[in-house]
Amino acid sequence: MQFIFHTPHAWRGIWQRPHHLAVEFARRGHEVAWFESRYLRWLMNRPREFLRARTETPAPGLSVRPVALVNGERLPFIRAHNKYWLAHALNSVPAEHPRVLWLYNPHEAHLANSVAHDILIYDIMDEYQGFPWSPRTIAEEESELLSRADWVFAGTGALYDAKRPQAEGKIECILSGVDVELFAKFVVPPSGGDPEFERFRKHFKHVAGYAGMIDLRIDQELILAASKALPEWGFVLIGPVREAVSALQTLPNVLFTGAKPYDALPAYYHQFDAALLPFIENPLTRHINPTKMLEYAAAGVPIVARALPDVMRFYSDGAWLYTTADEFIAGLREIETGKTAEKIAASKTWIADRTWSAIADQMLNRLANLSTR
Repeated sequence: MQFIFHTPHAWRGIWQRPHHLAVEFARRGHEVAWFESRYLRWLMNRPREFLRARTETPAPGLSVRPVALVNGERLPFIRAHNKYWLAHALNSVPAEHPRVLWLYNPHEAHLANSVAHDILIYDIMDEYQGFPWSPRTIAEEESELLSRADWVFAGTGALYDAKRPQAEGKIECILSGVDVELFAKFVVPPSGGDPEFERFRKHFKHVAGYAGMIDLRIDQELILAASKALPEWGFVLIGPVREAVSALQTLPNVLFTGAKPYDALPAYYHQFDAALLPFIENPLTRHINPTKMLEYAAAGVPIVARALPDVMRFYSDGAWLYTTADEFIAGLREIETGKTAEKIAASKTWIADRTWSAIADQMLNRLANLSTR
């Protein structure tokens, strides 16, 4: 099969579900063309990314193809230009096999009408209506995509429940996976250690850490309260910063490391005394199933996590869950006692049969059934 992926996620960014699936499909001999939208203002502010905005082949059978678009989509003529150019780019791939159009962003539902395909898949990871920057039309666009799709994969239980009424009979919940082998081992990356983190680590009796996008989902008030209540703990936040965090940057026991390569994350996790999911609860986070929970579990680290719906549904037995700052702090204090073996053992059961290879096979089996209809 020939997969045409369109995703708002950059290939050279935080690795998520689309990245793993694209690699797994290519490993099985399928052709995968990954298209990512790159807006001119964004590119001009990042000269290196601008120079890299060309087709590359990170793996056999997998090509990454950035598409340069114009900012200002609230203007109808710019939106029309971007829609045309994006569809033109996706149609530029020669059709040599049955084509699967694989979409993530409901704002680009128009591609279902303008890009040649044999099967249309909507793989939903987030509740896009929860993003403040989503256009006002996002609900209607997603409704169209749910209606047009031949099949919908929901990456969380909450999303499955929310979207099933619109996609009844052609939707299934397939949770995301984890690279167990990568995260189970403490391997110093080829680039060496992180001197800043190592110095920070030595200053505190315990270290708690989070890795991922540092954006509107992070509960800064929670971290502020915990840093003041637990001065013997250092709090490490790994990832690109997309929100103002000045209130936290001045704290002596909070460290922002910036983005780190995906394969470097296990080296950090194995030095955490606790791994965190310090999210606020809002319409966006209520629909997620954080893959971080699986990564932390594979690394064997005690976990303190916000009691979000999917977290309670799938991971409550192996983590300290909280809804308030006091409960968050209490979880860290319990971890201080060292009585963590039971919850760590429970968390290991989450990752059974949750490899990306197994998930890709499950999806490909579904596609095989669709193609024989």
